[in-house]
Amino acid sequence: MSWLGRLFGSKPPAAPLNSVVVASDLVQPLTAGGTELATAVDAALRAYLDAQAKALAAGEPERIPFWLRRDVTPSGDLEDELRDRVIQRRAAEEEAH
Repeated sequence: MSWLGRLFGSKPPAAPLNSVVVASDLVQPLTAGGTELATAVDAALRAYLDAQAKALAAGEPERIPFWLRRDVTPSGDLEDELRDRVIQRRAAEEEAH
């Protein structure tokens, strides 16, 4: 943009369709290995999309950690499960004493 354009408040030209603005805090980690930014961004996006495709193929599109997964089909009555947990906890407390 020329200095006259800035002086009179004209808008900068629109960015090309395939351009992306990368946050400055991401540039350093992406280029730390000496790779140029365009190549590093392309590789990172391809790796992310490949990981998403593999997760979808494995039936885990959300990639929930195993300790947060929920049972797809409840194994029994909720009250029974809670009662069993209380019994197990009391038994563990009695063994600790």
